[in-house]
Amino acid sequence: MRAGAPAPSPAPAGDADPSSRGESSGGGPSRPRRFPGAAQPEIMRAAEKDDSYAAHVTEACRDAFRHLFGTRVAVAYQNEIKLLGQSLYYLLTTGSGQQTLGEEYCDISQVATSHGLPPTPARRILFILYQTTVPYLAERISSRIVARGIALNDAQLDDHHAESDNSSRDAASQSSPIRDNPSRSLSFSYLSRLRGKVHALWQFVLQKWPLILPFSQDFIQLAIRTNLMFFYFEGLYYHLPKRAAGIRYVFIGKPMNQRPRYQILGIFLLIQLCILGAERLRRSNLSTIASSINQISSGSYPSSRGRGVPILNEDGNIISDIRHGKTIDQASGSEASSGKSKCTLCLGTRQNPTATTCGHVFCWSCIMEWCNEKPECPLCRTPITHSSLICIYHSDF
Repeated sequence: MRAGAPAPSPAPAGDADPSSRGESSGGGPSRPRRFPGAAQPEIMRAAEKDDSYAAHVTEACRDAFRHLFGTRVAVAYQNEIKLLGQSLYYLLTTGSGQQTLGEEYCDISQVATSHGLPPTPARRILFILYQTTVPYLAERISSRIVARGIALNDAQLDDHHAESDNSSRDAASQSSPIRDNPSRSLSFSYLSRLRGKVHALWQFVLQKWPLILPFSQDFIQLAIRTNLMFFYFEGLYYHLPKRAAGIRYVFIGKPMNQRPRYQILGIFLLIQLCILGAERLRRSNLSTIASSINQISSGSYPSSRGRGVPILNEDGNIISDIRHGKTIDQASGSEASSGKSKCTLCLGTRQNPTATTCGHVFCWSCIMEWCNEKPECPLCRTPITHSSLICIYHSDF
């Protein structure tokens, strides 16, 4: 079978019947051959082959972008190039109703129903979207929400300082009574109120997303492991996109006497999931106990940012007294803060602290100008680049 050949229309999946291969006694009508379902090793081998070939297509697209637009564009849009490469591979194979190179290598073919019919174009397009576009969109939306959340926190901090400075002016302006215009109050339409609710919901999502993101990542990993466990047991869907699209495989090659199964791996994975669930419950119980203990001991031990967590030094001992992040020893505190907040390039307070790969912190503008002249750390001479500089947000130094 040549590469990219159209996928044959398999007969209904089931056990192979040697007596149903077209031979019939007395010239009667021959029964169609029943293809068995593909085994786990064949499906996994085909998936590995497809990932390898899709990576080759992605690398070819990356080289083309590098030659056409330069290295900077290829690096800046590497996620989009990966999406393009994977989409091209699956559109030219599965999308056109043909076998992928991995499926052809392992002699398996896609079916969508228990009757062994090939998947419809809608199922194939749905699988391609789940396989390529959905992970890309999820990553982009998550990174965008995180960036907006950081910007929102910075803006709220600036607004808090501005409100504290203008509190006296607001009190003076509010001393004179102002009558509301009834016509102005009635001018707010339903659309404006709906827009305000959507904006408030968006602000809430931005604030809570850093707390939701770890749980969503854990949930996705749990779903992937659960799907893999079911695959080891039943041998139908190796990937979540194929389970969502309802695409399974049948074996169309030469029949084999022994076809290995992976049920024992499914048992081991089930045990692992049970252990992880028990560990998660134990950690939640310990966190609840620790929070209650910290609330009880909050009157005798110092807390960090008002959360009731005792602050320890490097030796593990509790610090004598800390209030609102400032020690009572004002002399040592001022010396430490002044030493930490100074930029060694401009000798002033750090503006937008930025860390290098070697761990030294400077102002963003200072280290960027230095990196334009000399791509190395000003203190330890470690080679650095613009892309390796990390701007530190919400730092206390």
